Amino acid sequence: MVSAFIRNLHESFQTFPLSKKVLLAPRFADGQMWLHQVCRVYGHVLNVEVQTIESLALKQAALKLFQQKKTVIRPQQSFWIIQQIMMELTKGEDTYLSDTMITPGMVSCFHRSIEDLRQAFVQAKDLELSYFIDLPKGMYVREVLLRYEKMLLEHNFVDQMLLTDLVEVEQDGTLFIVPENSLLSHAQQTILQTIAGERLVKPMLGLPFTASESDFPADKAQLFHATGTLAEVREVMRRVLVQENPLDQVEVIASNYEDYASAMHTLSAELDISCTYGGGLPLQYARMGRTLLKLIHWLENDFPIADFISLLRDGGLSLRNVDDSIRSSEWIRTLEKLPIGWGKERYLDLLESIEVGGDAEEKPLVVSLRKVFQGIFAKWPSEDAWSPAFILTWLQRIVSDYGTIQNEDDAGIVKEIDELAATLASVDAISPSLMKKDVAQQYVTQLLSGIRVKVASTPSPGAIHISSLSGGGLTGRPFTYIVGMDEHNWSVASRQDPVLLDEERQNISAHLLLASERGKLAKLDQHRRLGSITGNVTLSYSSYQIAEGKQASPAFELLKIFRNKLQMSDADYTAMGNALGMPVSYLSHKATNEVSFLPLDSSDLWTVALTDKHDQTRNGRDTLNAAYPHMNKGSQAVMNRVSNAITAHDGFIQSDTLVAEMGQRSFSASQLERYAECPMRFYFGYVLGIWAKDEAVYDRTRWLEPMDRGNLLHRIFYEYLKQITSDGSLPANHDRTIMQAITEKQLADFEQLVPAPSQLILQKESDEIRQDVEWFYNEELTKTTRPLYFEQDLTIDGEPMTLKLTDGSSLTLKGFIDRIDQIGPNAYRIIDYKTGSPGKYRDNAYFAGGTQLQHALYALAAEQWLKDTGRDKDAQVTESAYYFPTARGVGREVVRAQDKREVLTGLVRSLLTSMEQGVYIPTEDARRCRYCDYATVCVNHASFMGDKKKDLGNVVRLKELLEVEAID
Repeated sequence: MVSAFIRNLHESFQTFPLSKKVLLAPRFADGQMWLHQVCRVYGHVLNVEVQTIESLALKQAALKLFQQKKTVIRPQQSFWIIQQIMMELTKGEDTYLSDTMITPGMVSCFHRSIEDLRQAFVQAKDLELSYFIDLPKGMYVREVLLRYEKMLLEHNFVDQMLLTDLVEVEQDGTLFIVPENSLLSHAQQTILQTIAGERLVKPMLGLPFTASESDFPADKAQLFHATGTLAEVREVMRRVLVQENPLDQVEVIASNYEDYASAMHTLSAELDISCTYGGGLPLQYARMGRTLLKLIHWLENDFPIADFISLLRDGGLSLRNVDDSIRSSEWIRTLEKLPIGWGKERYLDLLESIEVGGDAEEKPLVVSLRKVFQGIFAKWPSEDAWSPAFILTWLQRIVSDYGTIQNEDDAGIVKEIDELAATLASVDAISPSLMKKDVAQQYVTQLLSGIRVKVASTPSPGAIHISSLSGGGLTGRPFTYIVGMDEHNWSVASRQDPVLLDEERQNISAHLLLASERGKLAKLDQHRRLGSITGNVTLSYSSYQIAEGKQASPAFELLKIFRNKLQMSDADYTAMGNALGMPVSYLSHKATNEVSFLPLDSSDLWTVALTDKHDQTRNGRDTLNAAYPHMNKGSQAVMNRVSNAITAHDGFIQSDTLVAEMGQRSFSASQLERYAECPMRFYFGYVLGIWAKDEAVYDRTRWLEPMDRGNLLHRIFYEYLKQITSDGSLPANHDRTIMQAITEKQLADFEQLVPAPSQLILQKESDEIRQDVEWFYNEELTKTTRPLYFEQDLTIDGEPMTLKLTDGSSLTLKGFIDRIDQIGPNAYRIIDYKTGSPGKYRDNAYFAGGTQLQHALYALAAEQWLKDTGRDKDAQVTESAYYFPTARGVGREVVRAQDKREVLTGLVRSLLTSMEQGVYIPTEDARRCRYCDYATVCVNHASFMGDKKKDLGNVVRLKELLEVEAID
C-alpha cells in the first residue's frame, strides 16, 4: 500500500514530467528518502533535484556573495559572536548579567532568541522596551541584537535575513516542490516565495497516524510492553529475526533516541547484526571520541598521571611517533615508576631532575617523555586567560601527534575537531574572549557532545535503520517498530523561551513563532509523518522504569492505536493493559513470548534450559557444571572454604619447592609479624610477589598517606640525630635551629616527591609535621641516653646477618633498626619510631600472638651485631622501646625488657615450621581485612576461619600456628 503523501508527491512530479524540478526538504536525507519511495513504487522520475531552502538560496546568491566579498555566517560562528558580545557587556556598570552567569546554557538561550528575531526580520531599532515584561531584560536583548547587527556589518557576514536581499526569481522555468511545513521561519518563507514565485507546488501530507482514516495500518498493528528499555529492544530484535525478513526491510523508530539507539548498538554488536543510525551515536562510541573525553577529564582533574597511562594502555594515544623502537609497555612502566601523581609542573620538573641524575638506562625514555610533555604543555595560559579555542587547539595537537586512528569514525572525529578549531580561531581573530579554565571546559564539553559517530542519514542495504521520532517514518520500509511509546517520552513540552516569553513575542512581531505553537506544530508534523507509514507495524513501550523503580504509563497515542485496531472508541487504559497481558522480560520465556519465542543469546538459552513448562526454575547446578567445568571447580572451592576442613582452597599448600624456598629465605621482623597476622596475606605478597601498585592517588583532603608521613618523620629524626652526634659529644648537642632547617628541607623534598592537592592542604599538614618534630625535639631534651646508631642496616660485610637463636638454630635476618641508644656501660636499648597510635601496644601483650616480634628479634640481632662487628664485645641489649614521638602519640614509650629469649626462639621456630608445612590460611580477625590490599580476593574467607581453627580435625595441621597465636 502506498501512502497518500507519496501518491501526492508522485502526481506533482508527473504534472510536468520533462521540466526541471527541485524537491525542497528540511534535510537532504529527507528528500532522498521521499524520492527513493516514489521510485520504488512508480519507477524512475526525470529531472528531480533535492535541495533545502538554505542550500537553494546559497546556490543562487553565490555570485553576489563573491562580488560583494561577503560570507554566510554559520550557526557555530554566530553562537561565539553572541558569547563574546555577552562577555563584553559584563564589563560595563550595572550589567544585567554578570560574567559568572555567562554559561554555555545561557549563551545558547540568547543565541536562539537572537536567531529567531533575525529570522522574523526584527532589528534592534524595532524593539520597543514596552514590548518586554522586564525592562532591564529588554534593554539587554536590544543591546545584544544591536551589537550583533554591527558585527555582521563590520565583518561582511550574511545571515538568512540578509540573504533574502541577495536572491531573486528563478528564470529558467524550474518547478519547486515543497511539502507542507508550518515550521518554516519568515526568512525561509520569503526566500522560497522570492525564488519560486508562481512555480511553487505543495503536495499534501497525509493524516496523523492516530486518525482512523489515515494510511497507518492500525488494524494489523502488534502491541507489547516490556520490563525496561533493554527488555523492549531485545524483544524487537527477537521479532525481527523470527520473521526471517531481510534486515534492510526494517526501520526502528525510537522516541528516546539516545537510550534506545545505544541499547540497539550494544545488542546488535553482540549479535553481529548490521544497523545504521539516522541520528548517529554519542562520541564515546568511537575510540577517538573516548580519547578526547579522557583528555578533557585529564585536564579537568589537574593531569593525574594515571589518566595518561590509561590512554596509552587503551591504545587511545601512542608514542610510536616519538620512537617506534620502544614498545608501549616500556613507556607505561617508565611512567608508572615516576612519582608524578598530578600537576602540570610536576611532569616537567620531575622529568628534568631525573634526566640530570637518573638511571643511565632510563635516560633516553625520560628525555623523550620530557619532550612529549613539553609539547603538550606548551604556551600554557594563565588562570583567567583560557578560551575554548585554546582547549580545542590543544586537543587537536595531541590527537594529531599521538592519537591513533582506527577506522572511519576516528578519522571523522579528527576532521570535526579540526573544523571546530578553525571556526573558533576565526571568531577569536575577530574578538578574542578569555575566561576561567572551568568555563572554557564547559564550552568545549558542549561542543564535543555535538559530535556524532556512525551517522547514516539515509538507510543502507543489509542493515536495520534506527531513526528518531523527529526524523523517522521516511524510509518506506515494510516493517516498522515504534519503541518507547510511554507517556514521558511521547509528551512534547511547550516550554517558554526564557529570553523571549510568548507574550513578548506577540508584542514584537507576528512572524515570531510562539513556544506553545511550536510544540503543537512539531507534534502535528511528527504525527503526520508517521501517518505515511504502511506495511507491518509493531508498537511498544517500557511499562517499568528500572532506574527509578516505578511503573510507567503508555502514551495516549498508543491507546488511540489500540482503539483503532479493535474499533472500540471507548476502550481505556485498563482494557489495553488486559489485552497486552504480562510484560516481556529481558530473558526469553515460552510462557510470555509465544509470538516471538526465539533465544537471542546464551542468556536466553540458559533461561529456557533452567525453567520448566510452568515457568518454574529448575535446579540447574548439574547442567551448569557440565557446561562449564571451571565453574564446577569454583563451586567445589567454595564448598571447601565453608566446610570445617582445612584444604588447599584455604591456603594449605603442599609443595616441596615451597619448603626448599622457605629454608633459604631471609626474613625481616615485619615479614614474620605479617605471617602471624595473616598467613594468606604473607603468601600473596612475599611468596607470590603480588603487590598493589604504588601510585599517587588524588585525594582533595590529604597530602601524605600514613606511610609517607611516617617515612618523612623518620627521615627528619635520622638526619637530625646523625648531625648533632657526628662529633661524638655526650650528651648530644641539641639545636632547634638545626632541627628546623632539616625539617624544612625534608618537607621541600617530599613536596617534590608527593604532589599536594592544594596549597591549603600542604600548609596544614606541613604545620602538623612541624608540631610533631617540635614534640620530638622537646622529648629528646629530657633523655639521658646516648644515641649511637641510626637506621642501622642489619648486615655484616654487606650480607644479611645470620641470627643465632638460643637453641643453636639460626635465621637469616634482614632489616633496619631505627635507633640504638647506649643506656649504660655495655648496655643498650633499641628504639623503633611509631607515628600512629600506641593503642595496640598493650603492657600485657609482649608478643601479641606473634604480631609484635620486632622489639625482641631486633634486640637479639643488635646485640649480636655489636659483638660481631667489634663495636662492643660485651654488649647487652636489655631493653627495646616502641617510641611515639608525635603529638598523636604524646611522646609515649612502650618499653619491653629483653628477658624472654627462650620464648622468642620457640615462637620463631614455630612460625618457620608452619611456613614449611604450607600453612597459609587467612586470619580469622575480619577487622584486619578492612584495609588489606587482597580483600577483594579473600572476600569473607576470614569469617570461616574461627570455626576451622577450633575443629579438632585441624589441630595437627595448625599446631605450630595455634601455639604462636596463644603466646601473648
